[in-house]
Amino acid sequence: MAVVGEIVGSAGGAAAGVGIAVIVLLYAALVFVPLVMLVVALIDIVRRPDWQWKLAGQEKILWVLLVILVNIFAVPSLIYWFNIRKKLIAVEQAAAAGRYGPGHLGYGGWEPGPAPMPYPAVAPAGWHPDPSGQFQFRWWDGTRWTEQTWSQAPTAPQ
Repeated sequence: MAVVGEIVGSAGGAAAGVGIAVIVLLYAALVFVPLVMLVVALIDIVRRPDWQWKLAGQEKILWVLLVILVNIFAVPSLIYWFNIRKKLIAVEQAAAAGRYGPGHLGYGGWEPGPAPMPYPAVAPAGWHPDPSGQFQFRWWDGTRWTEQTWSQAPTAPQ
């Protein structure tokens, strides 16, 4: 009978050890998983440009505040990740395909709107007074001064 009591006692100790391990794992899941989701969601929220949020009909600041301040059990982070993020990705893909009209690649990624126009030439290409003053005329190619100079008035083509 004493042997049976020892076996039951050691089984009870093992069960208590398993129970403690389960409690520790649950605690870690309830503390660290929301923290990791907060960081991952926050990085994704902040890196997306404002135009993407506007076209998706969402507010960037609202989601930043929700994820930071109300991240109980990672609920706002999970809502963002599985619902709002899908909308933002759809907007990004549609914009890249040109569905929102013309756009261009800017510092924040693709931005809707007309592409910036190149700077027009200040003066048309041709002979102009030499800005250095060493010669009477210097050739302007439309973007910069060249080495070609002329010290008499140029003749008109015939």
